[in-house]
Amino acid sequence: MIIKKNLWFVSLFSVILVLSIFYVSMSEDEISNFAENEVQISDSSLVINESTELVSLRVASDEELQTTMNELKDTILSDTTSLEEKNDAYNELLVLSDVKADEEKIESILNKDFGVESFVKISSTGITIVVESDKSGYKDANQIIRRVQEEFKEEKYITVKFN
Repeated sequence: MIIKKNLWFVSLFSVILVLSIFYVSMSEDEISNFAENEVQISDSSLVINESTELVSLRVASDEELQTTMNELKDTILSDTTSLEEKNDAYNELLVLSDVKADEEKIESILNKDFGVESFVKISSTGITIVVESDKSGYKDANQIIRRVQEEFKEEKYITVKFN
């Protein structure tokens, strides 16, 4: 019977052996070219696009949502919580799912109608929209606010920010 430790040892040893043979078989010129390319890569600077800001906002929002959903799932699965608390947690979980769906829906509407990439965050106080666009003005923001408000029956406090 093969033990996992022995299997790992053999696997790692074979990888090291193959890399060593590869290194030994390389000529001096190939090694110096490889070293120069490595330096060129490390000298490159980090370029931050506007879209990376939207991605970072989405990641932060998704992490926050995931944390909240995990807490609610723990509440639902816990043996010590009451039935009323479990029902409240389940209802809140449904609300969070609906809010996430609404955010994605608004993002797709803005992309389709205005041709812009955006990030939408719906909270209890209102809706925050971050738009990636070269043109930014009161007229554009007003059009976006009116279009988003059409999706809701009740009036919402909507904020539009341009990057």
